[in-house]
Amino acid sequence: MSIQQSYVNTETSFPKLKFTELLFVEDQLQTVLQQADGLIRQTCISLLESGGKRIRPLLTLYSGMCFAPLNPLMIDAAVASELIHMASLIHDDVIDESETRRGKPTIVSEYGNHAAILTGDYLFAEAFNILSRSELLTSMNFLVKAIQAMCHGEVHQADEQFSSQVSFEEYYKRIANKTGILLAACCQSGAVLAGASAAELSLMQEYGMNLGYAYQITDDILDIEGDADSLGKPIGADLVNGNITLPILYLLDKPIYGNWLREIINVRSITPLGALSIREALLSTGCIEEAYQTATQCINKAKACLDNIPASTYKTTLLDLADTILHRKA
Repeated sequence: MSIQQSYVNTETSFPKLKFTELLFVEDQLQTVLQQADGLIRQTCISLLESGGKRIRPLLTLYSGMCFAPLNPLMIDAAVASELIHMASLIHDDVIDESETRRGKPTIVSEYGNHAAILTGDYLFAEAFNILSRSELLTSMNFLVKAIQAMCHGEVHQADEQFSSQVSFEEYYKRIANKTGILLAACCQSGAVLAGASAAELSLMQEYGMNLGYAYQITDDILDIEGDADSLGKPIGADLVNGNITLPILYLLDKPIYGNWLREIINVRSITPLGALSIREALLSTGCIEEAYQTATQCINKAKACLDNIPASTYKTTLLDLADTILHRKA
């Protein structure tokens, strides 16, 4: 796949936005992954060519460019953020035994657990190799904390499977760990490399965190009413796997449906027919709309964080990105 082809894939994911700076990231990603040997090189390149939205490097670059012109350190940090994300996806696929991602076979389904885990480990190592430079140690600190949070998020999700006792507070903590903290770290990473002040770093962190909340909530919604071809993965996976998402929490709060849903969840086995019944209940009770309104509130909070950031085309892009995440179909 050429750099230009990868750029087109990114643009297709967010049709209203154009991110030419990501060409530098794509170039470096290919250079880094081409250096691997044998099967790891094959699996790395396969993952890179499967596309992706490149949200994390985009946030790194544009958060930085809100405060200073693009510099090589921002690009390095952006590349590292995507390598970390790619590694986490591979490990997630091993845990979930996922057959497909982005409409293509996963590394674990094609090459097995051993190759998948080693590929993920290799990507983490390459990310830290980039971040080990003294000028990037602050960025590494942000991203290391994000990786720790992602691990906690995955463990908590496994502990909470088929549990009807999950609270809203526990849900938000889980999605912050799984998604929000990494997006916040990317925003902080880019901004700190541009010389942003402590107050500005705090605003960028809050922007990224709320963006992460909204991204995960829209994932919850798409798992219920999305399109399998657009998503590149089966619909209803969260329901079948017993992952308690925001629409499910809203349905558990409904007097008529709460006890019925608890009985289904407590059996710890949701059949395709049961998943269909839950989906119909979520739609008919307005729980999907409630979740969407919550995601909208998170996006509004994210955008409000940028109110005191200097006006620029880069700030405008971050505002547009927030809206695009809210309305995404994949």
